[in-house]
Amino acid sequence: MKIKKISKMRRFFFSVLSVLMTCCVTAQQQYDITKPMFGETEKDERYQKFVDDFRKAALTQFGSIDSAVMDFTNKAWTFFMQNDLETAMRRFNQAWLLNPEYPDPYFGFAALLEMQGKNQESIPFYFLGSEKDKDNYRTIICFKQIAACKEQLNDLRGAIATWSKIRVLNPEELLIYKKCGYLYTMLGEVALALDAFARAVKLDPDDPQTYYNRAILNENMDDYDRAIADYNRCILLDTTYVSAYVNRGILEMKRDNYEAGKQDFEAGVRLDNRSGEIRRLLGIAKLSLNDVLGACDEFQTAKELGDKDIDELINQYCK
Repeated sequence: MKIKKISKMRRFFFSVLSVLMTCCVTAQQQYDITKPMFGETEKDERYQKFVDDFRKAALTQFGSIDSAVMDFTNKAWTFFMQNDLETAMRRFNQAWLLNPEYPDPYFGFAALLEMQGKNQESIPFYFLGSEKDKDNYRTIICFKQIAACKEQLNDLRGAIATWSKIRVLNPEELLIYKKCGYLYTMLGEVALALDAFARAVKLDPDDPQTYYNRAILNENMDDYDRAIADYNRCILLDTTYVSAYVNRGILEMKRDNYEAGKQDFEAGVRLDNRSGEIRRLLGIAKLSLNDVLGACDEFQTAKELGDKDIDELINQYCK
């Protein structure tokens, strides 16, 4: 097979990449880049040469220091989200090295230290980040990133604690209470979840997702009347909210309101005619109303759509 020549642009890219990688390897050999700000690194001539080389390589690759900082910071949050905390720390260190005045790396350092159980060590970095961001614009953005990362990594209480920090800075932000309501629901802390959802509804009574999430909470508490009331409100605000129709239909079926359940599943099918699960539920509703032929038609459609749980129903009712 003939090997194609590497274009000048690709050669340029690989040469820059090589410099960046060399800088990283050099740093790893000489300094501890797994610690915030390289730990207790002595700022000697060798360190300054590493900084200068790294800045030159970043400028060559990204065109500006600001672009490089944003790239390394975004990658750091991505690695954090993927639970690659060591690489996240390295990327935050690289961003900090390029611009020590940019607040995001300090918040990244603090959050990563918290994930290591070093809560006391995280405090100075939160302070430094805030000091670099007097109007709190980047602070709130970083806190949202941290909350999302902690939720992804199943640190739900840590996520709630971070949303609470945002609440101090901006108590009128709807997302705080929506997320805390959801997180408290996941933790089974009903009273706190209901309080958070109530605050969200007060801030925005026309947000369908809040009613949907509160309906799930009420459903988990077996309070079907309140759950259906919230699903009703959700659907009133957003007539295309498929999950609300389906969940309400399931609750109606549990209360033996088969016709109401059937109507909700039919609405679900109209909105998503490729869902085998909704077809199966519609078939069960029809079966409950003694419409065996209609039920079997729905079961067959569900099978064609790939529903893996339908064979038993077909074998039992449609042979």
